[in-house]
Amino acid sequence: MITLLHVTEDHSSANTGITSAVDALVRQMQPSLQQSVVATGDEMVPLPSNVSEIRLKIGGVGRFWRTAPGGRRTLLHSVQQMDVIHLHGIWMWVQWAAARSARQQGKPFLLSIHGMLEPWIWQRQHWYHQWKKKIYWRLIAFPAFQHASLIHAIHAREAKNLKTYFPHLPIEVISPSLDLEAVRSALAAIEPKPAGDPYILFLGRLHPVKGIDLLIQAFANLDAPRLLLKIAGPTQPREVVYSTLLQKMVMDAGLEGRVEFLGAVPGNQKWSLLRNAWAFCLPSHSEVIGMVNLEAAACRTPVITTKATGIEDAWTECGGMLVETEVEALTQALEQAYRWTVHERAERGENLYRLVESTYSWKATSSRWVDLYQRLAAKS
Repeated sequence: MITLLHVTEDHSSANTGITSAVDALVRQMQPSLQQSVVATGDEMVPLPSNVSEIRLKIGGVGRFWRTAPGGRRTLLHSVQQMDVIHLHGIWMWVQWAAARSARQQGKPFLLSIHGMLEPWIWQRQHWYHQWKKKIYWRLIAFPAFQHASLIHAIHAREAKNLKTYFPHLPIEVISPSLDLEAVRSALAAIEPKPAGDPYILFLGRLHPVKGIDLLIQAFANLDAPRLLLKIAGPTQPREVVYSTLLQKMVMDAGLEGRVEFLGAVPGNQKWSLLRNAWAFCLPSHSEVIGMVNLEAAACRTPVITTKATGIEDAWTECGGMLVETEVEALTQALEQAYRWTVHERAERGENLYRLVESTYSWKATSSRWVDLYQRLAAKS
């Protein structure tokens, strides 16, 4: 059986998106590969019983780079034991050190960027941070990562962008995917939908990249007095100002009675919100795909999201909506959704579910991952 080492800077719940993506991939590959996960930090989310945990403790003056003093020997030994190395992320010591160790040991490695080089992310940053990252990329990161066997992209748009960074390397696109069996089990445990007014749901961290301010403006433009907006998700400490701005926008628009901030929601509450929403909306400025889009569709809830995500055009053909990241386009989409009949909403949700099942489920992507890892292992 092929041995695979996942390398990520932080496999704790605090790392939100990447932790979820790596954890899902580990569980998806669990029946087919022998896996280990190496990460820096004091905590890791629980791994399946047959997946090894290799934790490197950060410390010293290198905390900003999440350096693990003395961890290089452990990392080198771990790489030596594996057939394939899969790096997740690009900015921290552990990915750089693992890339160098893999090259030293003659081990094939692939690199998943997870949207970290998307243009919107760069453009939003202060010029000083852009300057620091460009220097780091040119002098430290790229010299290590240019020896990757393959670059993994989440969708075709990301692949096109990554080609400008890695013009000489093969890039393979494999979309994230859902464990539909787990979703079905979660939904089976939820109580029937209570009576009440229909609502639009946003679920995700409260961050400017998510475009929640645009959603609030679009919602304020609607002539739909019975429609509610529910905003669910955590606020990270450095985004408190944005969260406060969103609440002020609601107050200034006189929408306190129709917009509700729910904060972080646990598992059953999350699935109940997704299934019972009239429609789900993720108005992101930049999103590699937005797993919550897929989760909502797996609940047979119609999804409105933006063309800045990695969702394929088939989304619109199957009942979803892909719009520009702007207030006018979002307003028009919400107005259209408000006019759906119960039958039309159900039909759209069913068609989106079928798309997720055929394109974005573990059943649809597992063989592609196994084939990729096998091809790379043949080079070791």
